[in-house]
Amino acid sequence: MKLENKNVPFIGNKEIKLKADSLRKRIWGDEIPVDIESIIEIKLKIRITPVPGFLKQFGVDALITSNFSEIYVDLDCYENEKLFHRFRFSLAHELGHYILHENYYRSLNLKSTDDILSFYNSDDYNRSNLETQANKFANYFLVPREQLNQVKTNILKKIRNSYDISSVDEKTLNSYLANYIFPEFSVSAETAEIALNDLNNYFQN
Repeated sequence: MKLENKNVPFIGNKEIKLKADSLRKRIWGDEIPVDIESIIEIKLKIRITPVPGFLKQFGVDALITSNFSEIYVDLDCYENEKLFHRFRFSLAHELGHYILHENYYRSLNLKSTDDILSFYNSDDYNRSNLETQANKFANYFLVPREQLNQVKTNILKKIRNSYDISSVDEKTLNSYLANYIFPEFSVSAETAEIALNDLNNYFQN
């Protein structure tokens, strides 16, 4: 699939964040953790379909169809409790493609799941840009920054009652805090750490 003339539009963090926040507040509210499954299936009427061997066969955990009516997910990722956070992030990632990239996908004339898979498996900077943007959307959607700031503040109060952390730099501290915070949002510690490192940017914009 040749896509040289179909460059992915640049979308900055601020715009991605606004789109994620706007959608979440409109159809879910401020409660955490965000119930991404209910949002997709009940609120947005997008079917989630587990498929055996999907990751092994196609190299992706999840994939939204070309008409944005269904998300295929790997059955093992869907059923394995140890992969629960990964599953939730994959769903939010695919939702990001729907919200951010619907017009772009339509401009490519992707008429089938095979077309999308062909594009996803291509070594193309357009695909890489799409994935980066969808990852950012998923992080903003699952870890609302205002709620994160409140959770972080509460945890820091408790930690400071027992430990002197005045000499710990912010990035290192965030690595520690992520392990306390990730269960609150039902995401991985890595996702929580990325959100924590982005927190200052959120309140500056």
